Amino acid sequence: MASGVADTRVLNDLITSTLALLSQFTTSLAESNATARTTQLIPDPPNPLTVLSDSAKLVKAHTTKLSLLAINKPFTPTAITKVLQELTRTCLPAMMSSIQICEQEKARWGSMMGKEAQLRVRRVFKEMEMLLGEIQVISSGALTTGRRDSLSSTGVLWESCDALIELASLGIAGLALQKAQQYQETIKDAIAELREWKEGEDMGSEGFGDQLADSDDEGVDGDKDSIEDIFNAAHSMPKDRPELVALVDDAESKLKKVVILYQAFIKRRMETFKSTEGPEEDQKLAVARFDDLMLHLKRMPHQVDEMVGSFYELNEADAKESLDKIVSEAKKACEVMHPGWSGQEDEFTPWLRKWCDAVG
Repeated sequence: MASGVADTRVLNDLITSTLALLSQFTTSLAESNATARTTQLIPDPPNPLTVLSDSAKLVKAHTTKLSLLAINKPFTPTAITKVLQELTRTCLPAMMSSIQICEQEKARWGSMMGKEAQLRVRRVFKEMEMLLGEIQVISSGALTTGRRDSLSSTGVLWESCDALIELASLGIAGLALQKAQQYQETIKDAIAELREWKEGEDMGSEGFGDQLADSDDEGVDGDKDSIEDIFNAAHSMPKDRPELVALVDDAESKLKKVVILYQAFIKRRMETFKSTEGPEEDQKLAVARFDDLMLHLKRMPHQVDEMVGSFYELNEADAKESLDKIVSEAKKACEVMHPGWSGQEDEFTPWLRKWCDAVG
C-alpha cells in the first residue's frame, strides 16, 4: 500500500513538472519575439517538418498508451510514469527544436511556415496539458469522469498531432495553397453577402418605418430619417442613394476579379513552386517572394470585411477607401509574382498586367 502511494506521488510530481514545462513552452511559442528560442544555433539542422511529423506520430503513440493505462484497472502509476518520462524526454524537446530550426533557417523555410509550425505545436502542447490534467484527476480516484474526459482529450490531441504531420506533406507551396483557398472562400462569401444586401427589399417600403416611428409622435420627426436609415441598412441597400449603388456594383465587380486572381496564383505560381530546385540563393529568394505574396493575400479578406461593414453603415467614404486598399493590395501581389520562379517573365506575366489594367 505504501509503495502504491509513493508511486502515485511520483507520478503526480512528474505530471506537475511536465505541466510546468508545457506552460513554459506555450508561453514561449506565443511570443512574437523568438530571441529566447534562438540563443544557440543548431549545427547541421535536419528538416524541421520531418522532425515535427515524426515527433507528432510518437506523441500519438505515447498518449494512446497513457490514456489506456489511465482508464484500465488496476491503475498502475509506475507504467504511466515510464511512458510520460519518455514523452517528456523525446517528443517535447524535438518539437521545440523544430521551431528553433524554422527560425534559424527562416531564409529557407519562410515566415509563413515558421509561424504555422509554431501555431500548430502550441496547440499540441495545450491539448497535452488538458490530457495530463485528466490523468491527474484519475490518479486522485475520480475514475468515471476521468475515463470519459481522458478519451475525449486524447482524440482532440490526435487531431492536433495530425495537423503537424500534415505540414510535412504540404510543404511551403501546399500550405500556401491551403491558405489561399481559405482566403478566396472568405471573399466569395463576402460577395454573396454583399449581393444579398444589395438585392434586399427596402424595409421602409414594407411599413417598418411607420411601425418604428410615427410622424405624430412627439420628438420623433427630426430623427425619423436617420432611424429608418439605420434599420434599412441592416437588411438592404437603400435604393435612393445612386452613388452608393454604383459603388456597391463597382466593389462587387472588383471582388469577382480578385477571386479570379487568387485562382490564377494557385494554378500558375503555387502549384508550380519547387523550393528544393536550383541554387540555394535562388531558393531563398523564391521563398521570400512566397512570403510577400501570402502577406498580401492574407490582408485582403480583412480589408473586404471592413469594406462590407462600411457599406452596412452607409459610409461611402470608408467603403471606397477600403475598396482602394483591396485593389492596391492585389496589385502589389501581382508585382511580387510578375516574374516566374526562374526570375524571368513567363506566359503568366502578361496575364497579370492585363488583370491590373482590367481592375482599374
